[in-house]
Amino acid sequence: MAEQRMAEIRAQKEEEQMNKVLGHGDYREITEQEFLPTVTKTQYCVCHFFHKDFERCKIVDMHLRKICKEHLECRFISLNAEKAPFFIQKLQIQVLPTIIMFDNGIAVDRVVGFEELGGTDEFPTLTLTRRLIRGGVLEAKTKREKGQIKINKKSRG
Repeated sequence: MAEQRMAEIRAQKEEEQMNKVLGHGDYREITEQEFLPTVTKTQYCVCHFFHKDFERCKIVDMHLRKICKEHLECRFISLNAEKAPFFIQKLQIQVLPTIIMFDNGIAVDRVVGFEELGGTDEFPTLTLTRRLIRGGVLEAKTKREKGQIKINKKSRG
């Protein structure tokens, strides 16, 4: 029993190391030319399509930077919508920010704007994390992420 558990832990660590080599645990901007190779090289990928002057895109960036450090099972990237007209048209993106979730290079889900995130600029990172878990590209690591513990909207004290 203990040997089996050790083997599982070892396999998990090897997968984490491989994911780090593939750029997991980091959030970076890519070019249109890098898009297809990036989303097809890894099983799970989250791509944020943004505009550099949109405040809400900066808010999404801030949240994704936090999430990527905790969730090495997924690759996090961003793509400037102005510099990627082919994929903006191909993926039918009409509102920014748009987050598209990929499973082995296939778009499986998307978050458009802030409607699903509470419709406000001040949503907790946990809200976006839970939405990405529902999208199937992240694994819930805690009871809070699974939704078994409520999000406190107001701080106590």
